Amino acid sequence: MLALIELPVLAFLYDPLTINASDPLWLAVRAGLRELVPVVIFFGAALGVLLAPQRRTLFADWRIVAQARGWTSWMGANLAGFIILAAATLAFNAHGANLAEPPWILFGLWSAGVFGLYYLLAMALAPVEFLIQMMTRQKWLALLAAGAAGFVTIASEMSQKSWTFLSEATFQVSAFILGLYEKDVFVDPARRLLGADGYVVNIAAACSGYEGIGLVTAFLSIYLWIFRAALRFPNAYLVLPIGIAAIWILNSVRIAALISLGAHVSPEIAGAGFHSQAGWMMFLIVTIGIMLATHHIGFFRNETAHVSDAVPAPAFREAMFLLAPFLAMTAAGIIAAAFTADGYWLYSLRVIAIGAALVIGWRFYRGLALPESLRAYAEPALIGAIVGVAWIATDPGRGETSDLGIWLAGVPATAAIFWIVMRTIGTIILVPIAEELAFRGYLHRKLIADRFEAVKEGAFTWKAFIISSVLFAALHDRWLAGGLAGAAFALALYRSGKVTGAVIAHKSANAIIAFWAIAFGQWSLL
Repeated sequence: MLALIELPVLAFLYDPLTINASDPLWLAVRAGLRELVPVVIFFGAALGVLLAPQRRTLFADWRIVAQARGWTSWMGANLAGFIILAAATLAFNAHGANLAEPPWILFGLWSAGVFGLYYLLAMALAPVEFLIQMMTRQKWLALLAAGAAGFVTIASEMSQKSWTFLSEATFQVSAFILGLYEKDVFVDPARRLLGADGYVVNIAAACSGYEGIGLVTAFLSIYLWIFRAALRFPNAYLVLPIGIAAIWILNSVRIAALISLGAHVSPEIAGAGFHSQAGWMMFLIVTIGIMLATHHIGFFRNETAHVSDAVPAPAFREAMFLLAPFLAMTAAGIIAAAFTADGYWLYSLRVIAIGAALVIGWRFYRGLALPESLRAYAEPALIGAIVGVAWIATDPGRGETSDLGIWLAGVPATAAIFWIVMRTIGTIILVPIAEELAFRGYLHRKLIADRFEAVKEGAFTWKAFIISSVLFAALHDRWLAGGLAGAAFALALYRSGKVTGAVIAHKSANAIIAFWAIAFGQWSLL
């Protein structure tokens, strides 16, 4: 971890721009340093992947020499050197601002200091002789890792220059799709303007589809690794180019749909919700569609590891029921945000989606109930009440006019009342169930063991507690408060031994928050 942290921190502190020298060699060194950190990181990652098959042997060899060696003095020297070098870096920046010529001697000392830090880290890990012997034995893998790092660096640089080409291709395909069904199409290739019926948008480089291509590539790569036993290789590798092509084409479809939506329905909806959410819809369509296809098409499927007509395993059914309400809520939220300018009007869609998922799995959810005793329900409710009060007390929007408050004041009274009723049902009853089944019912146990179905609902490990709370925090705008709330709901899980305890705590917290928001008009809480 220190090896990963120290070099980027020093690179962040080091500011060569403070030295206004025009020396060509200094400029070349400055440009090289800018690229050094990612290259080193790429090399370390590639070497780690290449050495992974030998990790047990390498670890056993290292452990023999490490057990007979002290490491604290080397580590302490590294930390002390890092603090000194960080301070020296800032002083170097300040001194260099007054120089007209490159300070090569000081720069050489600084570079030697960075090298010394990593030498101390290496010595803390193992004797230098062991490290040299290991790298000598693995020299070809080290060269291959260096080549991979160089390839990634060059490819990254080339990709930046290819944005113009991909953006142009996206523009042309979007214009072609739009022309298939729109009559009054406006096309300006020079300025990358595309529109219909008076609504015009600029197809910038950021609209070229790189983000979607990157997400799909990363997701499908992880998918191929996780399900490698169920897939046929090398056939399964074809899902990567298929996914890339599909997401790029759908990105052009998204642009054409956005223009039509802005031209004929609402420019506000097109430019606000649909512009951002439609990309996620396309991502889900591509990834889920490919996953379903690979498990049902013989060309991709490993026939020896898959039986298409088999009854779903109990573990799969349990995971499906635990995740279904949350996935339904997420999908409804994306659709609502995509087809409304503010996301408020279609909140009831989220209520309907969660409710439908719970009705379908009603028999399963009945088995999650707590014992019928006052203490079983009172304790998690008290934990939730504390969370609710703390959430209200720390609301950063208290006393300020919120967008929701403005919206409610501008709609008819009946519409406002209907929305408040639906939001209350969702916030107090349905959303806590969906989120707790996913985070404390499934994810928490999956973090404890791969066969989550064999893990008791109230089992505890620090790993599951921390990661599930952090991911729960990422779900909320107020991430710190969300993380602490997730930790409190996990506590209710441990105390009750059932995921229902976490659900009750979550409901209790949300009930207090919702009633306070409605009673005192503190709409920022919702």
